[in-house]
Amino acid sequence: MRRFILLLIAALFPLSFLSCASQSKEIRQTGFSGEGMVIIPKGWFMMGSDFGEFNEQPLHEVFVDAFKIDRYEVSAKEFAEFLNHKGNSDNRYFTHNDYSTVIGITLIEGREKETLKDPQKYIPRKGFENFPANNVSWYGAYEYCKWKGKRLPTEAEWEKAARGADFRIYPWGNISPDTAKARYDQSWDEKGLSTMTTVDSLQEGNSPYGALNMAGNVWEWVADWYRLNYCDFCDPAGEDYFKTAAEILGIDKPEIAQTDKYADTPPKFNSAGPLIGSFKVLRGGSWSDTSEWILRNSYRYWLSPSERYNNTGVRCAE
Repeated sequence: MRRFILLLIAALFPLSFLSCASQSKEIRQTGFSGEGMVIIPKGWFMMGSDFGEFNEQPLHEVFVDAFKIDRYEVSAKEFAEFLNHKGNSDNRYFTHNDYSTVIGITLIEGREKETLKDPQKYIPRKGFENFPANNVSWYGAYEYCKWKGKRLPTEAEWEKAARGADFRIYPWGNISPDTAKARYDQSWDEKGLSTMTTVDSLQEGNSPYGALNMAGNVWEWVADWYRLNYCDFCDPAGEDYFKTAAEILGIDKPEIAQTDKYADTPPKFNSAGPLIGSFKVLRGGSWSDTSEWILRNSYRYWLSPSERYNNTGVRCAE
């Protein structure tokens, strides 16, 4: 059924694109930047999906200012360097276990030995230096990007970097994923850490701006707090909920601050999500996801910011 829906989306998307072409123009200043980043030009794009899960709806136009995003997911080698500078007090940023590409070590008689307690330093597992850092919490993702002089992308920025201005279903276009484009549907019991692939692999899966592995490999944390829909406090209950939200945020008219006209209109300009929440958003799917449905550019997932798994990683923006 979902494959049928994907085919329907692919068939209908040119008509949807033409209907908003006048507002989907962008300044074509794409290219590669320093420190392995790609340039995402300012302009309009179509965010979300009317055919996807409820939390992807509605399809709506968003304008995003120019920004840069990492071409690659953060590698185990890079994240180990961060942990050696910042530490990992109370395992706040990362969990070292049998499923992690980064490990803690201690020196015994001049030899390195893996340890789960009080490591003297962190290193990438041998042979997995260029694989994505995993077991990363939102706090670890946020602090890593800050340490690099960068930041986490907003949800809108991430989706534009993945899908461009032409309303594509996947980073590479509207063709279903395969092993040359995305790392997904892998078995840990069969492959272990090799369920993932190196951050610079799968060139055929490039996003329109040149970012790799934006579908599959590891889920990528973004800056936004999660909300069920893209609207600012829109709720069938109406005015009472709206007033309560305004009081919590300490603002008089959030519909004016966040949207053009109405509380049930998704924000259009540099949307950064709600100001409060319980969960953070992740994007892109991972090696463990068996369905191509989850690899779509508009698919949304959420976890508590302290949670981390063997398929959660990070990509930075600035």
